[in-house]
Amino acid sequence: VYIITDDERAVFKKLGTPEEKDAFIEQFWLRRDPNPATPENEFKEEHYRRIAYANEHFKSGIDGWETDRGRFYIMYGPPTSLETFPSGGLYERRSSEGGGTTATYAFERWYYREIPGAGSGIELEFVDPTQSGEFRLALRPSEKDALWMTGGGKTTAEVLGYATRLGVMRSDDMMRNLGLEGDPAYMSGAQPFMKLQQYFQLTRPPEVRFKDLRERVETRITYKTLACDIGVEVFRVAKDAVLVPATVRVPSAELTYKDFSPGVVRATIGLYGKVETLTRTTVYEFEDSVSSDVAAGELEGGITGVTVYQKQLPLRPGNYKLTVVVKDVNSDKVSTLMTGIQVPQLPQAELSTSSLVLADAILSSRPGEDVTNAFIVPTGFKVYPNLKHEFDARSVLYLYAEAYNAALDQRLEQPRLRAAVELLRDGKVTHRWAPRLMYLRGRLAIFHYIDLQNFEPRAYSVRLSLEDLVSGRQLEKSVSFKVVRSRTKTS
Repeated sequence: VYIITDDERAVFKKLGTPEEKDAFIEQFWLRRDPNPATPENEFKEEHYRRIAYANEHFKSGIDGWETDRGRFYIMYGPPTSLETFPSGGLYERRSSEGGGTTATYAFERWYYREIPGAGSGIELEFVDPTQSGEFRLALRPSEKDALWMTGGGKTTAEVLGYATRLGVMRSDDMMRNLGLEGDPAYMSGAQPFMKLQQYFQLTRPPEVRFKDLRERVETRITYKTLACDIGVEVFRVAKDAVLVPATVRVPSAELTYKDFSPGVVRATIGLYGKVETLTRTTVYEFEDSVSSDVAAGELEGGITGVTVYQKQLPLRPGNYKLTVVVKDVNSDKVSTLMTGIQVPQLPQAELSTSSLVLADAILSSRPGEDVTNAFIVPTGFKVYPNLKHEFDARSVLYLYAEAYNAALDQRLEQPRLRAAVELLRDGKVTHRWAPRLMYLRGRLAIFHYIDLQNFEPRAYSVRLSLEDLVSGRQLEKSVSFKVVRSRTKTS
């Protein structure tokens, strides 16, 4: 649980026989045995001890090993030191949190002297905001503050008049002091990108002693073409930290399906990706696999769906090249996809937006899912982008974007924006709607959907217009798409 690397998972999913899988599992534990000369595998025994401990001590509505505390205990063992606040209540903030007295939810603070691959002096907070016993890993200290959104529990800087609640909340959202009026001085030295990078590092499996799996997979690559697409979006998570979901789309008809279980066939895709700067410095690597199961009878009529994979990439502002090798495991067809990633410098005070995403679906995330999971955007929703911007005439087009730096209405303590979504045909507006706006996690989420059933197959564009009713700032963003004729199966 949690300790298998992406490389190993990709290899394991490609194994076809029980004998191959048994041999892989044996080697999996041997690679982690700290002392192969002894009959016991101390690493394996300690791993199962940690799972048993997690199930006994961290169980809530789910098994203890599935919780955030259980995950970190299994991966990194017991913390060097531990502070517990099982009932929450009155809490005197530390100076780094702004000082002052507030009330908190139940929370725990874990401290690790060192975690290999993540650094030293690692502090984690787990918070139970739902009072259900399920403590979740917090990215910001404010997540444990029960009075945060009420205006109560002021920081010392607010009490002394050196900061405002607007400035404190803005700095907390951006994870640092922006130098704007009302921002608190205690956030001046914060490093949001390092915090986010550490968050991603801690949620990855720990390194293993031998790194032969990646080489083994790469030496098997051949070069039969596999048709597929790639696309990236850009979402801000802090002042100088950006989340870039990279999505790969493979038409199911391109894949080779083999028998998996009675009445079910499976296709498996292997992926290897690398993000480089323009000077060819590697800043991120990943390897993974994804499988698609269908009923065996569907092969006769032709498969019309797609298999979609997404990797969340935490990046700083700058220009990058993303290269992804995509392989159909059952046929050895391979394609190499390349795309540029331009992460702009994030304006500190100007109204701005994320990428304008045209999607096939927008769903709510499940408990425990966060931005380290595929398709989760910073507001917590699950957004499935349509990479080709081609929509069936019988389908629904979903639009999603996030707005940043909207001025807060002091009375409402949230932004006030006027938004419009316009559909254009040959440059002329044919439809106009008011999208849904939701203020979540310090950012404004913008949603809209368009039922395409009565639209003629052809090219269109959609335009999002925003007006900040507090500051008066305005912006527009557009994207093109096509409506195509409905594809029907023929028998």
